[in-house]
Amino acid sequence: MFSQWLIYHVASGHAYFTGAACLIAAAFVSRFDQRRGVRAGRNLLVAVGGAAVAASATPLPVWAYLLLGLATLSWLAAEAFRKHDSGRFTAALRVVVVLAWSAAALAEVPFHRTPRLPTMGSPTLGVIGDSLTAGMGGGEGEAATWPRILADRRGVEVHNHARTGATVASALRQIDELSANERLVLLEIGGNDLLGGTAPREFEAGLDQLLSAVRRPGRVVVMLELPLPPTYNAYGLIQRRLARRHRVPLVPKRVLLGVLEQEGATLDSIHLSPEGHRQMAKAIWDILRTAYAG
Repeated sequence: MFSQWLIYHVASGHAYFTGAACLIAAAFVSRFDQRRGVRAGRNLLVAVGGAAVAASATPLPVWAYLLLGLATLSWLAAEAFRKHDSGRFTAALRVVVVLAWSAAALAEVPFHRTPRLPTMGSPTLGVIGDSLTAGMGGGEGEAATWPRILADRRGVEVHNHARTGATVASALRQIDELSANERLVLLEIGGNDLLGGTAPREFEAGLDQLLSAVRRPGRVVVMLELPLPPTYNAYGLIQRRLARRHRVPLVPKRVLLGVLEQEGATLDSIHLSPEGHRQMAKAIWDILRTAYAG
C-alpha cells in the first residue's frame, strides 16, 4: 500500500536520503539546462528534495541545516542569473551543493545502523517504558506484552517496569525499581512527551536526569530512537546528543516504526495489538541477541 510505505519512508528518516539524492541530481542535471525540459525537471527535483528533507525531521544540528540551505539557495540564485556571469561561478556552486549534500547524507548513515551490544552472558533485562511496553493492562501482569513474550520465547529473565502514560520525567520512578542484577536496560520512552507537548527544554532535562540515574558501572543501557513527526527535529537532536554524552547505544527509529507500520500491529496506530507485541518481541531480540551470545 503506497500510503503506508510513504509514512514509513518519511518517519523512518529514509526520506532524508531521498531528498539529498534529489538535490544532488538537480545540481548535476543543471549542466544541461539549455536542453528542453531540463529546467523544469531540475526545479521538480529541488522541490521534491527539499520537501523530503523537511518532512523527514532528520535531527541535524541547526548550523548544518543553515549551511546546507545557504549553499542550495546560493546555487539556485546563481542559476537564475547565470547569463550575467561566465558560468564558472555557477558551476562551482553546483559542485559545492553536490559535495555538501553528499557529506550530509554520509554523516547521517551511522544513525541508521543497528548497534552491536557487547557479549554479557545471561543478563537480566530491565525495561523502562510507557504503554507501548506496559500494554493496555498497564504493567508486567499483562501476559501478552512483548517483554513477557521475549522472556518466554528466548528463555531470558525480563523485568518489565513500564507504566502507561510514562514520560521521561515520570520514568525516574521506574528507575527506583531496577535491581543490581538488571545489567541490561532498554529505554522505550518519550512518545508521551511528543504527544503531550513537553517542551524540548523540559524533555532534555528529564531525559538527561533519567540517563544519569540509570547508568552505572557494569550495566549496558540501550535506548530506542523516537520516530519524529515533521518539525519535531529538536527531540531527535536531544536524544542523539544525550545518547552520545552518556554512551548509550541508540536504536534507529526504523526498528520501532517497522513494527508500528505492520498490518494489524496496532490497535489505534500507537498501542500494540497482540500481534504487534509478538513482532516487537522479535524486533527487540534482534537488537539484544548479541548481548546473550556465547
